[in-house]
Amino acid sequence: MTPKGTSKGYEMLLNAAATAHREAAMTGFSLIDKAERDELELVALDDPMMAAAMRRARATLGEFLALAANPTPSMEGFAVKVAVREDDDAEYFWIHPFDHSGGVFSGRLNNAPRSVRHVRMGDEITFTETEIVDWMYMDGATMQGNYTARAMLQKASPEEREAFRRRFGLDFDF
Repeated sequence: MTPKGTSKGYEMLLNAAATAHREAAMTGFSLIDKAERDELELVALDDPMMAAAMRRARATLGEFLALAANPTPSMEGFAVKVAVREDDDAEYFWIHPFDHSGGVFSGRLNNAPRSVRHVRMGDEITFTETEIVDWMYMDGATMQGNYTARAMLQKASPEEREAFRRRFGLDFDF
């Protein structure tokens, strides 16, 4: 079941996760299992693949923001990922929808918090462009961006990667 208020793009992602799970015949707690349950995927602070993913997303952020401001009819589900910090912890959230004006961004958390406790799914937060670590949108049936997921899928099984590649046209190189 898709949570109320979930965009078509996110609904497609959840459906693809379920399909990938079935096709891969995975057991246990794979990345796909965690995505289906909106659970955390813990990544080391010094993970080189995740650092590269965030660099790539930041390097292409200007292009993304220009598209988000003037999308074609086939584009939807524009979202950015930011960290919400609490003490020494940080948890990353997709913000969808989001707005920006005068260098200040605002938007709603599109994930349920698991480690930070002072925010809830649907809360509106404000942030700056420098806090954005990833972005994504759907162009028809093809996901664009989402470099952090691409990094995590590098460690997934070949079957899981192929299922996501078929469903979203994702290229895991960045």
